Amino acid sequence: MGYPAFAAWAKDHHVCGLTCRGPLTFHPGAVGKKITLSHGNCRASRDLETFRDGLVFSSRPVKSREKVKFRVERSLLAWSGGVRIGFTNVHPAAGPLPPMTIPDLTNRLGYGVKQVPQSYCSPGSMITFWMDPTGKLCYKTSTGTFDCIQTNLNLSRPLWAIIDVYGQSTTVFLLGSIRRTSLIIQKSCPVPRGTFKCGYEDTPPELNKRIEMSQNKKKQYQEAQSNNGSSLTSGCRQEELCAVCLDHEADLTLLCGHRCLCMPCADRVLAEFGTCPLCRQNI
Repeated sequence: MGYPAFAAWAKDHHVCGLTCRGPLTFHPGAVGKKITLSHGNCRASRDLETFRDGLVFSSRPVKSREKVKFRVERSLLAWSGGVRIGFTNVHPAAGPLPPMTIPDLTNRLGYGVKQVPQSYCSPGSMITFWMDPTGKLCYKTSTGTFDCIQTNLNLSRPLWAIIDVYGQSTTVFLLGSIRRTSLIIQKSCPVPRGTFKCGYEDTPPELNKRIEMSQNKKKQYQEAQSNNGSSLTSGCRQEELCAVCLDHEADLTLLCGHRCLCMPCADRVLAEFGTCPLCRQNI
């Protein structure tokens, strides 16, 4: 390929060299209802009043072994749970987006998503995730933690990266991607530098009021369970994880009978939803 031909190809594909995979940003046409994109669609910020509706997708498909990297910049201790990461064969703009990846997307064909525990998602943390050639979704944190899960995604079809800016994490910054093969190393276009102070957000006053009200309701549940002993049936086994954060053991039984919330998440769910996360019954 001669230089003029390559220049024309590079212009059409918005790449900056032979080893460039083109720009990688968040898809501006497929973002959660509470997400705001900035810094050239590389920064995604979620509304502090909620822990959900924070879905974002890559602006273009990525290849297997193409490692996508992002930084958690801001967090809010009023919520629980870490970011969720994954891939999909479904075009991001194919339809309306649900509030959460788990279980809203993982119950659908063509999605593979995994949670990163909140202990690895503090402000300043770097997370890299990718699909390996066997269909496994893998991630690695800046602390060296590594984990994989098997998915049913079709690697012969386009794959879009997913990040759910969920729980405590409120702002993430997409740093690009890199793909190594035996012959070449390819990278996405360099991301413009930007200054942004990583750290924790102050809890909004209105959210504090909602959480205080939910704490009172939680105390009522606990008192009811203490008075009734084992009369309430459990929709989940006690050793199962909380349905919201997927980090802690579920230890609170709601009036509907489902034992699917840990104590830290109970305040948040009661304040944000007012319904059981499993059966959606009002609580």
